[in-house]
Amino acid sequence: MDAFTLLMLRYDAVHTGFVDDLFKGLSDAQVRQRPAGVNSVAWLVWHLARVQDAAMSRLVDDRAQVLDEGRWNEAMGLDRRDVGPGMTGDEVEALSLRIDVGALRGYHRAVADRTREIAGSLPAAAWDDVVPAERVRKAVAAEGMLLEPGRWVGEFWARGHSRGWYLLQVGLLHPYGHCFDAMVTRGLLGAAEN
Repeated sequence: MDAFTLLMLRYDAVHTGFVDDLFKGLSDAQVRQRPAGVNSVAWLVWHLARVQDAAMSRLVDDRAQVLDEGRWNEAMGLDRRDVGPGMTGDEVEALSLRIDVGALRGYHRAVADRTREIAGSLPAAAWDDVVPAERVRKAVAAEGMLLEPGRWVGEFWARGHSRGWYLLQVGLLHPYGHCFDAMVTRGLLGAAEN
């Protein structure tokens, strides 16, 4: 089995199944809620989509972000370029209350489509290509990807990772973890399991 096939075995299950299930049975108001101060389902899905868009579009493929190409900030009612780490509780609350949930879901789908496209178009040997640290730092700064308290993420990304690492870590493992965070939020909201 090649790396692309292996990645896609779980990618669609997470980005088509798991993420969609997070919204099932919840009203838009519930999707925005932060019970016991945890992150809202809306914020978690926004964050996992933003990280994936920034890393895949700018670091793996070196092209414009889906956020910009699709004018998704305008559609979601937002004016942020960062990907979330370092946001204060008040900022998480404000984004959760403001974001257009339908547009958020559309943005997530568009980012997932982009990742599938990038992964499917990379020759097998290119999965081993290391994304240079300087390219990471330059893109992070130029794109406004990180808030000051979240700058550690840029250094984590700049550790000489391969394109394949980004596809696995940012396309699959990071979203998977935040989907489970969102399941905790659903549980605190009293939502039944899907």
